Amino acid sequence: MIKILKYVIPVIILAVLAFAGWQVYRYFQRPEEIEVLPSRPGDVKEMVRLCSMEIYNEVPVLDTVNFKVMFAVQKQSGSISFDVEHLEVDATADTIRIQLPREIVDVYESTEKNAWQVIDTKAIGPMALLRSDKFTLEEENRVKAKLKAKATARLYANGSVRKARKDAVENLTRLMQAFYRKPVIVTDSTPNGTPPKTL
Repeated sequence: MIKILKYVIPVIILAVLAFAGWQVYRYFQRPEEIEVLPSRPGDVKEMVRLCSMEIYNEVPVLDTVNFKVMFAVQKQSGSISFDVEHLEVDATADTIRIQLPREIVDVYESTEKNAWQVIDTKAIGPMALLRSDKFTLEEENRVKAKLKAKATARLYANGSVRKARKDAVENLTRLMQAFYRKPVIVTDSTPNGTPPKTL
């Protein structure tokens, strides 16, 4: 019995020491406390994303080029965004003042499948029976160019640009206040936007 105890007691002591060592190791390996600070926008791309409006339209097309009429459907996508990378910021006073820049309106034919579907084409006018109903690539591109101009004009007319500018003022105010940690005033001298002269 005494012989057995001679071996058991050192094993128990080693086990106790190992356990105590493990506890000390765990204590010193505790993660340091992490201080969480309010987020600050440091990425211009993120600000651009928050200060823009995505556009998606599906529009019927009825147009005439060179005495040929086309009926089609186009899916459009795009955005109304603002060049926040080159903002004019007055940070000389206690209140930061920013002028919202002119909007950038981009409308494109969607990249999704069947974004451009020609339903029918027909030659009209004199000698229509002797001419092809088919549109050339140049004639089709002329139709699409007019579609883009109409879609852009529609965004100004239906208030989409106005809403995008209003949202941009709110988002930019919030973002810049978080960035500068000061009061921010974003002014908009053209709340309805500035349509291109060609519209």
